[in-house]
Amino acid sequence: MQFKIKDQDYFLAFVEQEKRWYVFAPTTEGVHRIPVYVDAAKHEKPGIVGIETHLSS
Repeated sequence: MQFKIKDQDYFLAFVEQEKRWYVFAPTTEGVHRIPVYVDAAKHEKPGIVGIETHLSS
């Protein structure tokens, strides 16, 4: 994803080898790599939701 703040271009990309997101900012000296931090708590994998069946006579 590409975006611009105050006329500065930025790119958001996932680096597969590191399993992390980074924001890249081109500069005159090269590209500045900024790690993205997630403040949210880690989620557990959802389990299988069972379906209850009630039979009525």
